[in-house]
Amino acid sequence: MVKIVGKFLIIFFWVVGSFLNAGISLELRTDNGTLNSVVVGQPFILDVVIDDVYGSVPMPTIRGIEKFNPRQCGSYMSSVNGRATARYSYQVRIDRIGSYLLGPATIVHQQQELVSNQLRVDVVKDLALVQTNNNSTVATQPKTFLRLMVSSESVVVGQKIHCVLRFYSQDPSISLTSVGSPDLLGFDIKENTPLEHGVAQVDGIEYRYAQWQWEMYPNKPGEFLIPAYSADYEVQTKDNHLFGGFFVFNRADHKRVYSNAVTIKVSPLPHTTLPVHAVGQFERFSAEIKPGVAKEGEGMVLALEIEGSGNLSAIATPVLQMPDTLKYYESNSSIIPSKHSDELPKKRFEFIVQGLKSGYCEIPEQLFTYFDIDTHRYVTLRTVPLAVSIMPGVMSAKKDIVAPALPIEESNIVAALQTIADINTSGLWYGISERRSLPWWLFQLLLLLPCFYLAYPFVLDRGIALTRSSARLRRWHAFRKARKQIEQAVKNNDDTQLYAIFMQLLKDLGKNEEILRRETFFEHIMHAAYGKSDSKNSDELCGMAKEWLERLEKAM
Repeated sequence: MVKIVGKFLIIFFWVVGSFLNAGISLELRTDNGTLNSVVVGQPFILDVVIDDVYGSVPMPTIRGIEKFNPRQCGSYMSSVNGRATARYSYQVRIDRIGSYLLGPATIVHQQQELVSNQLRVDVVKDLALVQTNNNSTVATQPKTFLRLMVSSESVVVGQKIHCVLRFYSQDPSISLTSVGSPDLLGFDIKENTPLEHGVAQVDGIEYRYAQWQWEMYPNKPGEFLIPAYSADYEVQTKDNHLFGGFFVFNRADHKRVYSNAVTIKVSPLPHTTLPVHAVGQFERFSAEIKPGVAKEGEGMVLALEIEGSGNLSAIATPVLQMPDTLKYYESNSSIIPSKHSDELPKKRFEFIVQGLKSGYCEIPEQLFTYFDIDTHRYVTLRTVPLAVSIMPGVMSAKKDIVAPALPIEESNIVAALQTIADINTSGLWYGISERRSLPWWLFQLLLLLPCFYLAYPFVLDRGIALTRSSARLRRWHAFRKARKQIEQAVKNNDDTQLYAIFMQLLKDLGKNEEILRRETFFEHIMHAAYGKSDSKNSDELCGMAKEWLERLEKAM
């Protein structure tokens, strides 16, 4: 009996001791290696580590994390002899400079509450990488970094902001794989310019760079943070040879770097009673109408053109000032890009104008009001008034004709002749000559062309099916189909279809995909198909697809 009680006490104290050893901690991880300092708008990792617990581990609750854009990005669990260790990782981003307390993290396990430590996080505008050498601090530049630059951090609603994202690198062997952009709310963002390359010096050190440029326009006032952009790149390792050179593997380290964040203050436009059409700098507002002379009811084309720098696509169709004798309809609008460096782009509006009454009338000057970002005041541009002459139309000409008193029969004949004459000589009607009909043989040929077009695929497939036993013809058909599909992908600038095209080609040839599995090209097209396709590198990937198709055709 004493032995049984002793064993029970041993087990009891062992279980209690295991609970006493259980622990939970909150840790912070950054790419720059700092302990508690992060860059505003740049994501960092918050880890919750739970050690020495028994059974399943519930997800923790972290106090205050919900205010900082949290997203669970990983979890790890292991169990040895029933004792579990768990790690939950969260990606967090803080968009305001200052000091913040995160945590504690808590879990309830086996009716016991475990509470972690609190973390103090200092959010700064930028971090300087320093190293201590003989009690002196020497600033060191990283070998790779990403920088976001904007033309202005204080603008008004609708003002253009020119943005540049530049990736710097000292190592020419680095390969940039993808760029991640955050969600930007409150801005009208235009398309990026093509990728540009160059060389620049930063603090006396020469860097190679790749950059993108774009424009964006804020559409509401307030203070907005542009979060950090990310860039993924590969660094080729020096140890690429294994077993004395018998096997060669291309290995690379995958890394990610973040840019700085930028805070932009957007002010509202000053109050005005005038209708504001745009924000920017505009030089000319012109109007023209063609033709200047028309009959009643005939259409004339009125064109307005505004020339300058601003968000042209956001300029709405203006409301015209028109006399009562004219009415107008909106037709279309278009943006005319500048052809030379000393020119400005234009936006053109077209309207259909009709005269309701014969006589002379004038289209008054049209107004275009914009906010000038240089002078910070409103400017109104005016067009020149346009003179229009409206001639009597068909109905007016008929009203002016006075028919003489004739017998009934002759009167009817004259009225019919006058009607026919009006149709052929005035208004929108014009006399035309009789056209010659098509020859009978040409009519039959045109009638049979659709039949030939519809029957061609069936005849071709039937002929190939009858001769399918020929391996050479089957191979020719497979490469021909793959070549057409790759040309279509090049035309559409779509690299997401390349993986399926090559898999179908290997299937048609009766080959296994393992012949391409170890190739870097295979990894790229598989990443484009199932990962995040980078439209900027699609031209290069499609070009590689053509080369690989020719290489396979020669090898097989």
